[in-house]
Amino acid sequence: MIRFDAHFFDGRTSRALPVTVDFDGVTLAFGNEMDGTAVRASIIDCSIDPAVGRTKRSIRLPGGPLLQTYDHNAVRTMERSLGVNRSSGLVHFLESRWKMVAVCMVCLALAIFALVYYAIPHASVRVARIIPPEVMASASTNTLKIFDARFLGPSGLTAERQDEIRGLFEDVARNIDPGGATGYRLEFRTGKTIGANAFALPSGIIIVTDELVSLSESDDELAGIFAHEIAHVKNRHALRSILQSTGVFFLITLLSGDVTSITSFAAFLPTLLIESGYSREFEREADQAAASFLIAGDKGTVPFRKMLEKLDASQPGALKLGVFSDHPETAKRIEHLKELQRSAGGGSR
Repeated sequence: MIRFDAHFFDGRTSRALPVTVDFDGVTLAFGNEMDGTAVRASIIDCSIDPAVGRTKRSIRLPGGPLLQTYDHNAVRTMERSLGVNRSSGLVHFLESRWKMVAVCMVCLALAIFALVYYAIPHASVRVARIIPPEVMASASTNTLKIFDARFLGPSGLTAERQDEIRGLFEDVARNIDPGGATGYRLEFRTGKTIGANAFALPSGIIIVTDELVSLSESDDELAGIFAHEIAHVKNRHALRSILQSTGVFFLITLLSGDVTSITSFAAFLPTLLIESGYSREFEREADQAAASFLIAGDKGTVPFRKMLEKLDASQPGALKLGVFSDHPETAKRIEHLKELQRSAGGGSR
């Protein structure tokens, strides 16, 4: 026989009656002499809520009445009789000891850190390689439409000048990505709010603005920009950035329980593609590809460095996308390009 104190709620009022409960292994019996309450219930017909820390335990009786008690030992005995809440024992053990809670919080923080900084980026590399071309084409087309509506205008370059630049672009594409050179397409636009710029979309569309063409003083400067953007496409940097952003988004959604936002997330995927910048790792990789291309052609990194300097100074207050979206400081990038040239034996000009 087990006896413990509890509070009884009859399911009709909010009044809590103090009672003493007797449990013989099969039946719960209790009463309150002041109001003549007398209740007997089979433990088989009852349900017991899982323990939460050191809070009261709740025993739900048939028909809606409720017993609540702080006597955790008595309730554990009833749980064993019913064969319920066995898996929650470890959870309750951890919740009721602050040191274990602290350890679990630290482990959770480390797990989230590892997931965000290692697992998600690693997975994005693999996933980016298997996404069908149709998906990339659709995302790129939608994104270009948004750009045209919000940031860009029709190009004012003559057809002859566009053909010249396309010839240069195709030569760079064949050099940077020999196996996929035919998958790249150059588009000309007026920069409007983004000014002199160039950026790549996942399907291989490269957009260059008239302002950037006007800013360039030689084909070598344009070639460095083209090599940089083609390297982004070749290495799937845009897709990997999107996949990493969505991976973190779904992790936050999972932790917060906001499942409804998952369905709305797909609606602004093109906007995410526009607003997601490349990481420093991706930028260094693309810069290195541009430097290698120019150095191999005996041009050195000077043309690309000059272009970066002019782009950085051209419109300091403008919206910076593509070749300048979330980039490291220009001075650091230029210094890195100088180091690459010195490593190739080209001096530090």
